[in-house]
Amino acid sequence: MSQPTKCYLILLILAIPSTWATYDHYRLPNSLEPLHYNLRILTHLNSTDQRFEGSVKVEILAKESAKNITLHSTNLKIDEDRTSVMSDHEKISVTSIETNEVYNFYTLHLSQQLEKNTIYQLEMHFEASLNDSQSGYYKSNYTDAITKEVHHLAVTQFSPTFARQAFPCFDEPSWKSTFNVTLGYHKNYTGLSGTPIIGCQEHESLENYVWCDHEPLLRTSTYLVAYAVHDLRNAATQESSTHNGVIFRNWMEPKLLDQEMISLDMAPKLLTFYENLFQMDFPLVKIDQVTVPTHRFTAMENWGLVTYNEERLPQNTGYNLQEQKDQTSFTVAHEYAHQWFGNLVTMKWWNDLWLKEGPSTYFGYLALDALQPELTRGERFVDRDLANFFDKDSNATVPAISKDVKDPKEILAQFTEYVYQKGSLTMRMLHKLLGEEVFFQGIRSFLSRYYLRNVAQGDLWNSLQEAALQKKVIPSNFNLSRAMDSWTLQGGYPLVTLNRNYETGSLTLKQTRFFKGQELGNDTSCWWVPLSLVRQTLPNFDQTIPKLWLECPAVTEDLQLVETPSSDEWIILNPQVSTIFRVNYDEKNWRLIMNSLLNDTNFGGIHRLNRAQLIDDLLALAAVQVHTYDTAFDLLTYLEKERELGPWQRAVNIINKLRPLLDDEEAKRFKIYMQKLLLPLYKSFPKLSGITGSSTAIKDIPFAHFVYSQACRYHVDDCTDQAKILTISHRNGGNHELPSNFQQIAYCSFLEEGSETEFQEVFGHFQNTTNESQRRVLASSLGCSRNFKNFEKFLNYTLGSNEKPLSDCCLLAVKTALRRDHLVTPTGNYILNHAKILGEKFKKKELTGLLLGLAESLRSPEELEQLKDQLEDIKQFKESLPKALYLGKINQKWRKDCSSDFITALGKRI
Repeated sequence: MSQPTKCYLILLILAIPSTWATYDHYRLPNSLEPLHYNLRILTHLNSTDQRFEGSVKVEILAKESAKNITLHSTNLKIDEDRTSVMSDHEKISVTSIETNEVYNFYTLHLSQQLEKNTIYQLEMHFEASLNDSQSGYYKSNYTDAITKEVHHLAVTQFSPTFARQAFPCFDEPSWKSTFNVTLGYHKNYTGLSGTPIIGCQEHESLENYVWCDHEPLLRTSTYLVAYAVHDLRNAATQESSTHNGVIFRNWMEPKLLDQEMISLDMAPKLLTFYENLFQMDFPLVKIDQVTVPTHRFTAMENWGLVTYNEERLPQNTGYNLQEQKDQTSFTVAHEYAHQWFGNLVTMKWWNDLWLKEGPSTYFGYLALDALQPELTRGERFVDRDLANFFDKDSNATVPAISKDVKDPKEILAQFTEYVYQKGSLTMRMLHKLLGEEVFFQGIRSFLSRYYLRNVAQGDLWNSLQEAALQKKVIPSNFNLSRAMDSWTLQGGYPLVTLNRNYETGSLTLKQTRFFKGQELGNDTSCWWVPLSLVRQTLPNFDQTIPKLWLECPAVTEDLQLVETPSSDEWIILNPQVSTIFRVNYDEKNWRLIMNSLLNDTNFGGIHRLNRAQLIDDLLALAAVQVHTYDTAFDLLTYLEKERELGPWQRAVNIINKLRPLLDDEEAKRFKIYMQKLLLPLYKSFPKLSGITGSSTAIKDIPFAHFVYSQACRYHVDDCTDQAKILTISHRNGGNHELPSNFQQIAYCSFLEEGSETEFQEVFGHFQNTTNESQRRVLASSLGCSRNFKNFEKFLNYTLGSNEKPLSDCCLLAVKTALRRDHLVTPTGNYILNHAKILGEKFKKKELTGLLLGLAESLRSPEELEQLKDQLEDIKQFKESLPKALYLGKINQKWRKDCSSDFITALGKRI
């Protein structure tokens, strides 16, 4: 999720001038508890009148006596003359109103005390325009492909703090309530809420309008309430095989009806899978899946009304289509895991966002592999997350995944890829260290115990500890909460160093925090590290339950193994990289591992995730001068035999990041090395010009895409010629199909080797296509252009557009250009010269990615200083600039300390 856009609608009208509220804590008071909402919303969707009006009646329990009611409201015009507070026997008048704009509080001061343990009814009436910020209750539209008529619709996005934009409410996840929703709208539209319609009746005064009452929604948080008014089409109605026979309907605009919609096929299967996995029935009877033309996020797991962003869905053609399909499949799996983690059991506060996003991510991976094991997508996503984690979490400024957040802006900023991925890896760690039986016993106990309730992370630890003690997986005096808190309440991760005494068989283990680009050992952070060891003669990488723990604060452990390994066999810590720490071994153990990878059948039985991590660890250790690059390149030699994507992707992605830091002569040697490294792998794949969508198995497409993209990037053998043949043949109507998964590679080579004519042809195609996925392919490819003046025309065209999809293409192209030697410098200058307009057009997350991409290519302190000087006064770069400067300093330190070692090692191998 990204930072909220500015809302331009200011409609709060008060009977008296608003003042800063006397109540100034960021959480609502605990004195009042909402029990039930009766919510009525009337939606107007005329072409010139897009607004809503409504009322809410909230039953409130006074848990303590109080003389005011504080709840949330923002951007609503509230009719204070119709606001009332009632008990069973009397009306209580409102004497004044206060607001707090930081926390969106709306406080009603009352004429008398609310009595403890008494229930009151608060009624409020309100109205607002349907906004275009894609938050709260917002408007969207689509254009009919045939009639060109514009169709309007309205849909909610309440997570995380946007329900308060749609109706006054206690907008915190811990205040769960039941809901009755009544929707009013014109008969030409369909109204949806989280539950089925009970019945409809004519509107009392508006012609052709109806009021439709929906069944009560079970106890839930405001951020999961949802409704929509639209004229989309239902592509299919399906009955699932869940306990309740949940009915699915699938709403989308007409042009999508003939597209492959992954959610149609997957959702019913996923809901059934999770019911069986968690051994807990899904409690609702229907789910509407709505594909919305515009949406703030990729998808949203609302109770009974799951929404998807049309722009993020794969279309029939596009950039790396299979990757889009895999990611969409995961999105669907993630949203349905949320029905248990988030919806049924909800975190108490947004500091523990990871407690819903981490499990939903991890169980999404498990679901993908369970439903389609032949594709191994879940493990591939785990490998990607491990690579991202070990890279990003090695920064000194990385936050904890569980941290306090206060105002709405801080809450929204929690929704980062980092929280999702580290949260998932934390759940995976628990799964691996506790074992299958204990882990799921604890998970099921957790879900059952806190059904329709709220939790903190300690509640999960306790449920898992109970199961682990019962099955004697951990010692009776072991504190799982203390151990796991060390992973969630601080950022970073440890480097565990293992030194062997080959005469006695004893081991010495030490932990210290690993920093990229800094001296090791200067930080006192520590973790409870579960330790599992695999030995060469017994390479059982499925045995992930730890034999012991490296404790915190004790950071060194001397260990004598019961079965002493022989001095000529390797030991590997952390099978399947089940826990998120790096490992360094003594020189002899590293050499034993390398020998096994090079010479043993099946790489000595070393698991593919460990093979990728061994590469990652040794290259990282070389980058901080713990080992030499000569040792790291010795390890990479084994890749000639490797035919799994994970190790290859990890190795190439890491060393690719070093390429921009080399001078021109060094870069030439680097290119020769990469050609030599990639050639055997490239030759093991079919010729690119002969590949078709059907000739490559789905599971092999990601690997093939990686191989062709890297081989063409470094002009390995005939890769670029093959790509040009494919493109030209397709363009001229030849027999060669241009498969969607490899279009970007082909177009990129076509442009990189082409002239003005080729550029104009692809640019014209970009301007004329109406297929968004195809447009993204072409945009990414245009970043390969040889001539920056041509590329600048494209950048000016997209950056100057008021259409968000078009301007997004600017960033796609820049991302490609910053990886091309001939475009890095002029593209960097273009970014700095257009920084102000970039800051106004793009969100914080997008700007951060842009600046980090630029910082990766900066070689000198002068370039870094120029970056700082030109951006430090532009407020939109306030948060992203320090991250870019930090990365730039790390890269310059590497250039100063390590580049000569890197080039020397590389030179030996070309």
